[in-house]
Amino acid sequence: MDEEEMEAMMAQMQKLQDCIQRIDQSEITAMEQRAKEIAAEVKALCADGKRDQAQEQIITFSKKLAKTPALQELKRCGEISTGMAPMIPLLDQYTVDRIAQYNVCQ
Repeated sequence: MDEEEMEAMMAQMQKLQDCIQRIDQSEITAMEQRAKEIAAEVKALCADGKRDQAQEQIITFSKKLAKTPALQELKRCGEISTGMAPMIPLLDQYTVDRIAQYNVCQ
């Protein structure tokens, strides 16, 4: 990597950092808390043999999560990192389409 490429990469990293700093951290914290609550509820439903209800709950939560402003901004920030190591490699795995392919109780 030559000096010009290094400078370009550093500029991309700065853009990425600036983007991430604009995300409302209280919204991220609230999403994390709600995700923990949903995980506990889904685990209980699975334990009770209510697989379809657990699956529906996780899909509904995923749809709501995908529409949150913080997650939309996080996705946009991820686009800035194109060509660099992916910042959020698992983000794609949690789309509603992928979740619907498997039962959450498995």
